[in-house]
Amino acid sequence: MKQLLSERFYTYWADPEHSWTVRMTIKMRDDIDRTMMCEAVAATQQRYPYYGVRLRKTIGDNGFEYYALEENTQPWVVMPTQQPAMLLSPESNDHLLAFSCWEDSIALDFFHALTDGTGAYNVLRTLMYEYCRRRYDSQLSREGIRVAGDDINPDEWLDPASLPRPESLDVLPVPPMPRPINLMKEAAVPVQDAVETVNVQVSEEQMLDYVKHRDTSPATLISLMLDRAIARLHPDSDDAAPIVALAINQRPALGTPLAGVSLASALRLPLTHELQQMTDDLQETVFRGMVVLQSNADNVVEKFWMTNDRMDQLDRIPTVAGRHQAMAGAYQQAAAAGTCVMSYVGKANFGAAERYICGLCTEVWAPYAITIELSAAGGQFCISWMQRFCNDAYLNAFIAELHRQGLDATIAWRRPLVVATVADYHNIL
Repeated sequence: MKQLLSERFYTYWADPEHSWTVRMTIKMRDDIDRTMMCEAVAATQQRYPYYGVRLRKTIGDNGFEYYALEENTQPWVVMPTQQPAMLLSPESNDHLLAFSCWEDSIALDFFHALTDGTGAYNVLRTLMYEYCRRRYDSQLSREGIRVAGDDINPDEWLDPASLPRPESLDVLPVPPMPRPINLMKEAAVPVQDAVETVNVQVSEEQMLDYVKHRDTSPATLISLMLDRAIARLHPDSDDAAPIVALAINQRPALGTPLAGVSLASALRLPLTHELQQMTDDLQETVFRGMVVLQSNADNVVEKFWMTNDRMDQLDRIPTVAGRHQAMAGAYQQAAAAGTCVMSYVGKANFGAAERYICGLCTEVWAPYAITIELSAAGGQFCISWMQRFCNDAYLNAFIAELHRQGLDATIAWRRPLVVATVADYHNIL
């Protein structure tokens, strides 16, 4: 049994209303063979024993309650429809992840306390290999893919919060941030509780050609386009600026590249009034500089341990229900720390299975009025635009920015957000 460390942030915050779950959906070139899918899931589960767990409440030597993960030998669930299983419940066999398959689509649902996009991509790569070798090619290459029977590196089990804290860090100073425009309170259009997902697509070839010639990255580019779009709808916001919170992978900075736990943090990228007066080229240069500065290894490490310190302070509350209650203000704090969120794990790199894949879409529960998840597979960049607005003013401004850069962005589909819920584990464990 493993007592939670890095997983505490999402575990203390989440509840049925704030699920902090992620859904990654792969669209295949053919309809799914459910029998083969279930076999592939079973094979994948064997490769990731540290994700075959259930959440438990324990009592420490001090009499305080704590959450822990223990082995769960029950099989991972494969739902037969688009509807996800409720995680941490009997419907998911108490697992923190589950799958669905329907028509030509396969989905992975997971609780963010279990892992992040980097960990989930490893699971999906294994799953796609196991499924496609059954469905299409028994001799499919497994190059670059983790499979059952591998010698699992002990570093995959490692939680950096269990390691000694660095004694000294060379942290680079980051300039003060302006007040972020809070779209939950200051949006130019009405805000609603319901979240809509809009799937915007750009060809992978076109996107990569653009970022190559502009010496930027897809994540930095989309963050800047998003900031610009918001700024255009707030021309008279003198005391605030749009700030994109750009998610990053903390593993390289922490020296734990194989760790399976959730290790995501965020950079803050403001488009200040001064920046808004600059040319596109200069804006891109400044944004690249902000990314380099804030992703300095020691800055990332310091932020990791600051979050860990806050969780240690919460652990002074005797009950897990009390810690969850203390996290009640996190929603407002998150919305006040940035205007919106952008996340890009990187190209999915499904290896030999990629030829059978048409696309990848990521959706997530998040407390922001706008959240973007960028995914790349099957020759397409999928921009999952998740919004809490009653109309498309911000979406249209964002797409217009992409078009202005010569990127042929098109809306492929739109529908209400589909992510898993979680059981009310604070009260039932």
